[in-house]
Amino acid sequence: MKKESIIKFYTTYRMFIFPAIVALSSLILIIFVILPQLMALLTNQKNVSDLLVRSKSLEVKAATLETYDSSDLARKLEYALSSLPEDKDFATVLGLIQNLAIQSGFSVTSISLGSSSSAKVANAQSYSIKLDVVGAKSLLGVLFSNLEGSIRLMKVSNIEFTNAPNQQAVNSSITLDILYLPLPTNFGNVDSSLPEVTDRDEKLIERLAKNTAPAFSQPTYVSLPPRGRANPFE
Repeated sequence: MKKESIIKFYTTYRMFIFPAIVALSSLILIIFVILPQLMALLTNQKNVSDLLVRSKSLEVKAATLETYDSSDLARKLEYALSSLPEDKDFATVLGLIQNLAIQSGFSVTSISLGSSSSAKVANAQSYSIKLDVVGAKSLLGVLFSNLEGSIRLMKVSNIEFTNAPNQQAVNSSITLDILYLPLPTNFGNVDSSLPEVTDRDEKLIERLAKNTAPAFSQPTYVSLPPRGRANPFE
């Protein structure tokens, strides 16, 4: 009885059953086979397009890097690090400050290191140095001008004056904030754009180059003739 019912049902609705089976099979084929393949194809095309764009970008970057003068970049980096080094570098700073004071006509009576200072410029850090000097009142402007125009970035944070026995002289206690900036730990990646030296940067580098001067004068060695016998046993 069941078999006859199935045959009768199929005979009656066979015009609808076959298209439904075909449509369902096609839908399954599209969802599980064609659609994943199409998505993979589109993804591969996008990856290829991205690779081509990246390749062209790297070619342009490589061509730009070839035009850079390594010696010029090293010189500019040296000026920048001389002005704002990566560490405190106490020895160089102390020598530089004493040299600037002497060039300005002042005698250094004492110099001492302070703790970390709160003064900051952008992301730079600082520490303080207290400088006690004696010199003519008329040369104070020269001293401050030399400190301000120094290759090393520093800021006068406090000044105290006391009269010296000579009315033309003055005792000055000057507190300086010395700036330094640790080097960045992240320099970008291959896809990062190349940094450019702007006209403003070039002018700043030129100014630093003009202010660059040796912190210490080179010592002079005098060759003395030998004294006594070359061989004392002769």
